[in-house]
Amino acid sequence: MSTTNQPSRRRRQKPKKEKKGIFFSSFFKLLLVVGLFAAVIGIGIAGGTLYGWIDTTEQLNIKDFSLDFTSFVYYIDNETGEPVELERLHGTENRVWVDLSQIPKHMQDACIAIEDQRFRQHPGFDLKRTVHATLHYFLGKVGLKNDPLAGGGSTLTQQLIKNLTNEKDVEAQRKVQEIWRAFHLDKKLSKDQILELYLNTIHLGQGSNGVQAASNTYFGKDVSELSLAEAASIIGITQYPSLYNPFLNPEKNKEKQELILKKMLELGYIDQAQHDEAVNEKLAFKKGTERERTSKQSYFVDQVISDVLDDLVKEKKYTRQLASKMLYTGGLKIYATIDPKVQNAMDKFYADENFWKSNKFATFKDGNTPESAMLIMDPYTGQVKGMAGGRGQKTANRTLNRATQALRQPGSTIKSIGVYAPAIEYGYLTPGSIIDDVPTIFKDGSKSTWVPRNYDGKFMGLTTARKAIERSRNVPAVKVLEKVGIDKSFEFLQKNLGITTLVEREKRADGKVYSDKFFNSLALGGLTDGISVMEMTAAYVPFVNRGIYTRPYTYTKVLNHEGKVILEKTKESHVAMSEQTAFLMTKMMEGVVIQGTGTAARLSNNMPAAGKTGTTSLFRDKWFAGYSPYYVGCVWYGFDEPENMHTLTNGGLQARANPGAVVWGAVMNEIHKGMEAKQFVQPRDIVKVTICRDSGLKPNEYCYKDPRGSRVYTEYFKKGTEPTKKCNVHVLEKIDTANNLLATEYCPPEQVEERVFIVRPEPYVPIKNQWGTPILPQDAQYELPAEEYCNEHGPEEDEEDVDRDLDRDRDRDLDRDRDDDTDTDRGMDEEEIIRLEDLLINQ
Repeated sequence: MSTTNQPSRRRRQKPKKEKKGIFFSSFFKLLLVVGLFAAVIGIGIAGGTLYGWIDTTEQLNIKDFSLDFTSFVYYIDNETGEPVELERLHGTENRVWVDLSQIPKHMQDACIAIEDQRFRQHPGFDLKRTVHATLHYFLGKVGLKNDPLAGGGSTLTQQLIKNLTNEKDVEAQRKVQEIWRAFHLDKKLSKDQILELYLNTIHLGQGSNGVQAASNTYFGKDVSELSLAEAASIIGITQYPSLYNPFLNPEKNKEKQELILKKMLELGYIDQAQHDEAVNEKLAFKKGTERERTSKQSYFVDQVISDVLDDLVKEKKYTRQLASKMLYTGGLKIYATIDPKVQNAMDKFYADENFWKSNKFATFKDGNTPESAMLIMDPYTGQVKGMAGGRGQKTANRTLNRATQALRQPGSTIKSIGVYAPAIEYGYLTPGSIIDDVPTIFKDGSKSTWVPRNYDGKFMGLTTARKAIERSRNVPAVKVLEKVGIDKSFEFLQKNLGITTLVEREKRADGKVYSDKFFNSLALGGLTDGISVMEMTAAYVPFVNRGIYTRPYTYTKVLNHEGKVILEKTKESHVAMSEQTAFLMTKMMEGVVIQGTGTAARLSNNMPAAGKTGTTSLFRDKWFAGYSPYYVGCVWYGFDEPENMHTLTNGGLQARANPGAVVWGAVMNEIHKGMEAKQFVQPRDIVKVTICRDSGLKPNEYCYKDPRGSRVYTEYFKKGTEPTKKCNVHVLEKIDTANNLLATEYCPPEQVEERVFIVRPEPYVPIKNQWGTPILPQDAQYELPAEEYCNEHGPEEDEEDVDRDLDRDRDRDLDRDRDDDTDTDRGMDEEEIIRLEDLLINQ
C-alpha cells in the first residue's frame, strides 16, 4: 500500500511548487515593471528638474573681464552738454592684477597639476571627477575633499565660476548651474584666458586675492620673480587658506608644497633634479604689502572709483578683484557728476597755504597742522559736484578721503537735523516758541543727573527757538529734544535724513555697550562714532529742496567697451519733511549766517545763505553745514587724531570765527561769482505774524516798552500754528527808585516810577554753583521782583495821637502790676484778647 501511495502523494505536491514558482515569477515581473516605471518617472522628474535649473542659469558676460583697455572718467560740460575727459585709469596702476605672461610657467603648471590635471582636455567640467564626487555626495561616503590629490569634483573653470559669482553653497541646483556655466565659458574663452582669470581671483589667505597679491604678501616680491619652490608654496594655500597659510602653519604648507612638487614630477612638468632642488630650497617668508599705485588721482575720482567698485560687487555680483580688473583694464567709460567750476573753487583754497595762514588757523603753536574736508552737492539732483578730502596737494592715490571715509563728532550741526526739524515737523515747536535758557537738571541714560552748559557758560533766559538756533544754545536744544523724544529724533535722522552711522545699542569688543539714544548724543552731537561730511551734507539737502532728501552719488552711468550701460545711477529721493518745515528751518538758519554764530559764511552780492555751525567738546572738531539756493555744502576742520584745538597761533581759536564757516564762505563766494541772487522759495500755507520775542505771543502795549527796547518782531509760521493770544510776560508795575522794590501807597510820589517787567510763565528757582552763588539767566534783571515790596515807608501819624497812646499804655501797665499783687489767677482782659486775635490774624 505504501508503495502505491507514495507516487500519488508526490504527484499531488508537485502542482503546489509550480504554483509557488509562478507566483514569484509574476511578482518579480510586476516589481520590475513598477521599478522601470518609477525609474522612467524619476528620470523624467530629474530631467525636468535639471532642465529647469539649466534653463534658469544666467550666463556670465566674461568678455568684460578679459580685455586690457584703458578706462576713462568723464564729466558733462554744462554749456555744451558733451562729455569731457577728466582722468584716465591705466591697467598698469592695478598692481594686483597680473597677466598670464608674467606668471611663471612653473606656477601655472603647479596649479594645473594639483587642482585639475585634465584642465587642457576637458570641456569645462571633468566627467570622471563629477561622477566620483556625485557618488560620494549621494551615498554619504567620505568626501573627496579629504583626498589630497583629487581636489573635489570642481575643475579650474568651475572654481573660476565660483570666484566670479561668489556662489559657493553645496546645493545640487547650484552645482548643476555651475557645470553648465563652466561648459559655456570653456567655449567662449581659451584655456589660457581661463587660467589667467583663475590665478588672479583665487583667495590665498591674509586678505590676498590672486597670485600677485599673495606673492607680495608672503615673499615681498613680484610674482614673476617666484622660484618653483615659492610658486608651489603659494599654490598649496588654495584649497584651505587657513590650514595651509605659511604664516600660521608653515609645516602644513611645506607638506602641501612637497605634495604638489611630487604631482608635477609624476605628470612630467618637472624632472627629478628640479623636484629635488625645489624640495630642498629653504623658503624665506617675508611679510610684505601690496604695491601701491603711483598715480595721484583727485579725491573726487578716488571716490568715483570706490563707488563703481562697490556697485560692481553689489549689483553685478563680481568679486572685488574682478571689479578692479574691469575698472582699470576693461575700457570702461565712467560719467562722473563733478562740476569743474565747483571743484576748481575748492582746490583753489584747499591747496593755498597762504589762505589758511591769513585766517590764522593754519597751524598750532607746536607746528601741528589741522586737516579739513569739504563736500558740495546739487540739492535738486543729489549729484556731488566737488569734494576736498584734505588740505594741500594730494600726494598719493586712494589716500584717506576725509570727506567720505572719516567719521567725526558733529557737535551742534546735529541740532538742526535731529532736534529743531523734527520738532517743527511733528508740531512741538514753531520758530517763535519760547524756551527758557536756564540751568536745568536732566536725567540722561545711566547718569543720575546732568546739567548741560552753553558754550559761553551763560544762560540767556526766555528765548525763541529762532534765537536758540542762531546762538547755538545747548539747554534749549535739550529741552526741545525732551519734547520730541529720543526715539523720534533717532528715527528722523536715520530714516528721513539718511544718517547711517548712528548706534542704537551695540556691545563692542571692549565689553561695553554703546548707544546714541541719549540727550547728549542727539541734541549736542556727542555720538559714538560720528557722521561723515558727505552724510551731513546730504542731511541738509531737504531744507533747500522743498523737504525732499536725495541720496548723494558721484557718477551717473558706466559703459563697457562695447558702449553698453552696465551701471546706472538713478536719483533716490523721498520726502523727509514738509515744504513748510523746510522753509521755516531755512528762515531760522538764515539768522545763523546774518547775525548768529556763522556770520563768516555770509555770501556777497546779496546771495542768501543759511546753515549751522558746530563745535565739539574741547574744540576737537569745527563744522559748518550750509546752503544757498544753488548748492549745499559742508566743511569739517580738525585733527585726524582728535586733539584739543582750544588755542592756535595768534590767540585762541574760540575767540575767532569758526574755521568751517570761513572756508565755506570763501569757497561758496568763489562758486557763486556771476550767479543771479535769488531767494529761497516760500511755499504755500506760510504766514507772517508780529509777535513778542519773550512770550512768543501777539504783543501787548508793554512789549514795545521793554527796557531793552522793543521786543516785537515778525516771525514765520505754518498756517494754523500762529499765536492768537496776547503776551502774558510783559507787565507794567510801579517801583520805588530808591531801592528798586515794588512801590507801596506810602512811598514818596517823587520816588515812584512805572517800569515794564517780565514775568516768567514758569518760575525759575536758581541753582547754586559750587561756591553757593545762585546762577541767574541774563534776563533776570528785567524780571518782576515778585512780592518784594518797599518796607522803608509807612502811614504818617500826628504827635498828639502818639503821646496819647503812650500815656494809655503806661496807665494800663500800672493797673496790671497792681492786679498781679492781689489776683494772680484772673483771666485776660478784653483788650489783651483783642491784641492776641490781631497777632494770630497777622500770623
